[in-house]
Amino acid sequence: MSPKSLVLLAIALGCGLVASIAISQVIDGKNQAVVETVPIYVALQNINLGDPVDDAMVSLQEWPKDKVPLGAITAWEDIEDRRPRTAIFQGEPLLDGKFLERGQTQDPISSIPEGMRLKTVLVDARKSAAGLLSPGDRVDIQIFVHRNERENISHPFTKIILQNIRVFAVDQAVQRSADGTEARSVAKTVSLIVTPSQANKMTTAENLGELSLIPRHPDDDLIVDDAEQSADFLLGSSDSNSREKEQGLNRSGGDGSGVDGFDQAAAVEMDPPFRMKIIFPNEVAVREFSSETGEPLDSEDGESYRSVGDSSSESSDPADSFRGAVDSGSNDEDADFPIDLNQK
Repeated sequence: MSPKSLVLLAIALGCGLVASIAISQVIDGKNQAVVETVPIYVALQNINLGDPVDDAMVSLQEWPKDKVPLGAITAWEDIEDRRPRTAIFQGEPLLDGKFLERGQTQDPISSIPEGMRLKTVLVDARKSAAGLLSPGDRVDIQIFVHRNERENISHPFTKIILQNIRVFAVDQAVQRSADGTEARSVAKTVSLIVTPSQANKMTTAENLGELSLIPRHPDDDLIVDDAEQSADFLLGSSDSNSREKEQGLNRSGGDGSGVDGFDQAAAVEMDPPFRMKIIFPNEVAVREFSSETGEPLDSEDGESYRSVGDSSSESSDPADSFRGAVDSGSNDEDADFPIDLNQK
């Protein structure tokens, strides 16, 4: 390559390098000009409801102006001597609406939604999921009623009277701990958010029987049609769960095929009937009975008996068959049986 070509190549490379640097600076300058930030306070750790807030718990950070939530606190004076009215989590912007006024303490009653009521029930480990309930959980309310002739209750029964009810407080705790380290203990009381009519229903139920709280998944809003369950129903056929139901899995296809389709086919298959052998003098018959009801089953031609031997008799009366057997045997002089009872 000639010296002239080398000089031209070097000049071209230098021009390209200068151009790329210039373009990068222009682009960076435009980006810096577009993004405008605002300093706001952000939680450096989880802060529980009612805990005093100090400067070690929060930090002033630059946030894009268009990403700053409404009510974000930008000055320390707006936090000082104030306590949060709800749990605040690490990395969450501090909002003015989440803090009580200076000198104000948390009043749980003020947190009850308008139009709702707070109903408290006595519970124990058996009636409150063994202490697993926490504020904010959802439960169904079940009642068990004993037999009570004075109230015209002729038999004991169980029924779910309310569904998808929110737990407001467990004992005196009205909110979960922000760090999730609250101690688990068996509660003595659970307070529920209900409507006035639901509160009346629960009070009536408390005086009729025993109430139990059944936890449900927080995202499960399905209201089931729960019928009354009596002792007669309990002593009927048994029921069972599958691992797929317990794990929330659905393996059935749209056409009903697959494992669930096989389970359904097996579920509807009836048990075979049981049979009883009936022995007559000249034949053996079988009668079939339903394994479900115990009632006798008739054959297709309407007869309940089915012969399993070689019978030449056309009579359906067992007594006639027996008399025929006696008459045929009486012609044999050497036979000792049957005995002719008319001989003298």
